[in-house]
Order: sequence, then C-alpha cells, then structure tokens
Amino acid sequence: MATKGKWIQRQAAVLSLGVVIAGIGLLYPNQIELLELAFVDAAQELRGPRRVPDGITIVAIDDFSLQQAFNTDLSERSDLRSLQHWPWPRKIYATVLDRLFACGVKAVGVDLLFDSPSIYGPNDDQVLAVTLKRFQPKVVLAAQVLESRGAVGGLSLLRATPALSAALGTNQHGLLNGFQDVDGVIRQRPNTYATTVSKSLGKNTPLSLGIALLQAADLPVDHHVQWDGWLPLLDPYGPPRTIPTLSIWQLLEPNSYAALKESGQLRNQLVLLGPTATALQDLHQTAFARGAGMPGVEVHATEIANQIEGRALLFLHKSPGWSLLLGVMVVLMALASQRWERPLTRLGMLTAIASGLLLLSLLFIAQLGLEVGLVSLSAGALAAGVISSAGATLKLQWQKRRLRQSLGRYLSPAVAAEIANQPEEADDILGGRLTEVVVLMTDIRNFTSFTQSMSASGQVPRLVERLNLYFSEVVEAIHQRGGTVDKFIGDAALAVFGAPIKRSSQVDAKAAIEAALDIEKRLAKLNQHWSNKGEESWEQVVVLSYGTVISGNIGSRSRMDYTVIGDAVNTASRLEKIAKQSNQTVVMSEEVAQLLGDQWTLKNLGSYEIRGQKAQYVYTIKSVHCKAQSLN
Repeated sequence: MATKGKWIQRQAAVLSLGVVIAGIGLLYPNQIELLELAFVDAAQELRGPRRVPDGITIVAIDDFSLQQAFNTDLSERSDLRSLQHWPWPRKIYATVLDRLFACGVKAVGVDLLFDSPSIYGPNDDQVLAVTLKRFQPKVVLAAQVLESRGAVGGLSLLRATPALSAALGTNQHGLLNGFQDVDGVIRQRPNTYATTVSKSLGKNTPLSLGIALLQAADLPVDHHVQWDGWLPLLDPYGPPRTIPTLSIWQLLEPNSYAALKESGQLRNQLVLLGPTATALQDLHQTAFARGAGMPGVEVHATEIANQIEGRALLFLHKSPGWSLLLGVMVVLMALASQRWERPLTRLGMLTAIASGLLLLSLLFIAQLGLEVGLVSLSAGALAAGVISSAGATLKLQWQKRRLRQSLGRYLSPAVAAEIANQPEEADDILGGRLTEVVVLMTDIRNFTSFTQSMSASGQVPRLVERLNLYFSEVVEAIHQRGGTVDKFIGDAALAVFGAPIKRSSQVDAKAAIEAALDIEKRLAKLNQHWSNKGEESWEQVVVLSYGTVISGNIGSRSRMDYTVIGDAVNTASRLEKIAKQSNQTVVMSEEVAQLLGDQWTLKNLGSYEIRGQKAQYVYTIKSVHCKAQSLN
C-alpha cells in the first residue's frame, strides 16, 4: 500500500495533467470541437483545390454584371436599361430562366428571396410566375427561416409570394439558411440546418436549396450521411469561383447569349442562380475564404457537388466518454515516455507522436473524409511531453544537486560539477576501471610525538582543530587544480590527479606539482599564524608518484567510497619514507620527473630500492621556471 502511495506521489504531475485534460473536455466541449474544426479547415486548405465534379454551374450576379447594367442607359434594349437599379425587375429572371432552359439545363435553383411583391408592380410578378409555371417542377425558389429572440422569440418561414409559390407547384422551395459556428465560419452542410429546424417548423419545412435542386432534377440524394454521433460537413473544392461560374451578363447580352447557347456549355447542368457581387453582401467565412468570404450561392453549390460525387466529410461529436478517454490516453503516453530519462528526448518523442497524430488526422480528412478527434489527442500528447519533460528536468536537476553534494566530499567542485552534469554517465565514470594517475600524498613529520604531547597537556580539541585547519588548506589546494582527495589516513592525505576525470598525464603531473608547492606555501602561512600565538610549527613532506591504478566506488552495501588501488599508491607511501630520510619537503618518482620535463628544475636524489619494484631515481624540485605567478 505504501509503495502504491509513493508511486501516486511521484506521478502526481502526470495524473493531474490527465484530470485537467479530461476536465477541459467535459467543461468546454464546444471550444475543443472548435479547435478540431479549425484544423479541418487547415487540412482542407493544406490539401489544396481539387477537381469539381461535372454537372454543376453557377450563374452569378457578379460585380461585372452590376457594372455593365449600370452603363446600359444608352442601350437600345429597354429590358437592359431596366437593370440600372437594384433590385432588378423580376421579368429579367424570367428571361434568364427561358434562356437557361433553352441552353438545355436540367434544373435551376434561385438563390434570391422573392418574399414580397415586386417594387415594379404586379405585372412584373406575373411575368415571372408564367415562366415558373412553364418550367415546373424544374425550378426551385429560395425560402428563409427567421429566428427571433426575446420574450416572443421563435422561428418563422419566409417563402416566395403566394403568386410565385402557386406557379412553382408543391415543395419547390429550398432553404438558404446554414449553421454558423461560434467563430463565424460555415462548415456544416446547409441541409443539416433544414433537418434541425424541421423539428420545430414541421415536416413541410423545405430542404436546403442544394438538396431541393437535386430532387427537382430527379437526381439521387444520400440522406444517410449523418451517422449516429457524426456530423456531415461541407468539403469545399477551393477558394471562391473554383466551382464553374458564368456571369449572368452572358445570358442577358444577346451576342454573349448566342455564343453560350452555341457552345453547349450548359447542357445537362444543374444551375444555381445567385449573387456573388461584394455590394450584395452575401459572403460568408468558410475554409479557403476567411478573408474575402465565400458567396452563399457557392456554399450551396458545394453541397450539391459533394452529393454528386458521393463525398462525405464526417466530424465526430465528442461525448463525455471521449473526454475521459482522452485524459486516460494522455496519462498513458506520459507514463510511457518515462522510459527516456533525458528531458529533451521525452519532449522530442512526444512531440513526434503529436506530429504523427496530426499527420494521420490530415490523411483521414483528405483520404477518408473523417475527423475522429486525433487533433485533441495530439494536443494532449504535446501537453504530456511538456509536463513529462519538465518533471524529468526537475528530477535531473535534483539528481545533479545530490550527486554534486555527494561528490563534493572528495572531488574538486569543477570535477564534481562536470560529473553531476551527466548523471546518467556517473556510474561509468565512477565505476571500476584502469587509469593512469599522479598520486599526491602529504604527511606531517613527527606527528606521533606531537599528538602525545598535546594529549598529555589536555589539548586534544585544539589538536583536532589544527588538523582540520591543515586538511582544509590541503584540500583547497588540490581541488583548485582539479585533483581528487581520496582519503585521510591519520595525519596523511592521499589525492590523485587523473581520476575520475582523465586529462593528459603531463597536465596531471603539472597540476600535482603546483598543488604540492601551494600546500607548502599554505602550511608556511599556518605556521606563521600558530607561531604568533606561541604554538609549535609543523613540518610536512609531499610525495608524488605516477602509475596505473584501479579507480572506482569500492566498499560494502552500507558504505562505499571512491578510491584508487595500485602500485602508484604503494610507491607514494614508500617515497614518503625516502623524503624523511633525505630531509626533503617535496619528493617525486622518476616517472613524474619525466612527465614534468624541462618545465621545472629538478634535483636527482639518487637511486633507491623501493620494495616490490626495481631501483629507481628519486627527484626533488630545485627551483620553479614557470607558473611561478600562480604560487605567489
């Protein structure tokens, strides 16, 4: 039970992230869906424009047509002169319908609302009504739902005037309305709106303009694209005017109309007639058209084109269960990432997973027409990467600090920091291995008699205080030059240069001799201090040896120390006796002298038999030729 509690405590940040992700999904489902819908837009735009299926054409009341109509004051044709003011007479649309069907179109949907009598008089309506009756049921006129709010809020349906509706026949209206998401973008198919409002307005509510036009042309309509829990979206083909578009002026100007009819371009086409001119303000935000806006008539044409090619872009509604599942999946990803110790590796792997999920979502949208919620999962994976890598960073910093504190007992601060900065490699660095080192050993002369004297006079605390003060100076001198203090043996200190961090042997030898001379200088200052207080001075020897040792953490399960073992250590111990015999302060082996080269003036003390080794020359330092300023 305690182990489980510790695990929960260690994973608190990850588990909290899962709760937060699930909570956001439960509390703000609309915002989550809006994020995913925005990604759908981006995916469509990234995919780029695609081919529009044959059979659909827009006849646009565009800026060019309005400009041409404005300049018809000198035209010999009275019908064209009547176009100088908006709205145009309805007899103009009668002419357009006549010419469209003369060109062989299948059916026409009019994206203009004729809900009130013509401002040009009853005869104007009558001309259009006669034309509508002649071509029924191949013409669909627009209807619109008005949504009023407040105390008398409700829905009302606007249709064409009774005269025009009677001429159309039964069910020849199509709704212009469509759902607009909270960010102002139209994404859902217009017929989804028609299906929704029919629950309030009744079964006689018109279908969307596009679906009504398909039925008027006796073309099949897929009414089953709205699977349970899935929302059908428009799948645009590109920016405005991607769907084939003709200017209405090409049907109104006699010469252009003759050429158009001759070309056969409109034969067997479904035609949507509606405004695209900026001044007529029927522009909407959609994918591919966030700036200039997509004309409403092209939104309806997109629904028709999607139906013609049997294409469905389905968006998965997110239930509360999905939010909980999302939180669990984020936690699992964060836990799985803990197999990587390095924070950047964790962040990189989870970022790669998040990117992979986005790419997979792109493929689903582009190839299968499905948005299944991978975007929110990708965002969750990225959040898991940030939280998990942040936790790993804190853990790594804690490990570095703990390791630096532990190593600081016997390593120089610089070496301890270097190892602590790579804690994952600390075991290799501090583990057992063979290496060449320079061994430095200090020893106080006649310390035994000094100890007996101070013990007899009851000055043991002062003895310990002096010894600690001395060792502090020794350690600082060694650490300043990158050495490692191995251990203290009574009044002796053992240090190595070259482990655990290896430098060149020449660099290690140079650092060791500088440390030895610095220790001499520091003891001289201590002696001066003690002498001023009337206390006895100390003398010491410092010996240097070089050779191969085994270095590493050695000890028991309950206690372990970093140390070195080998002939170089034994040699240093035996050189200490030679130093005392020869009355020299600093003594070094022949190997150390060779490493120092001509940087220092050395004195040969002669050849000595060293137990366990062949006879070798022993040296002391005579004078300093370089780096003297570092010892002042």
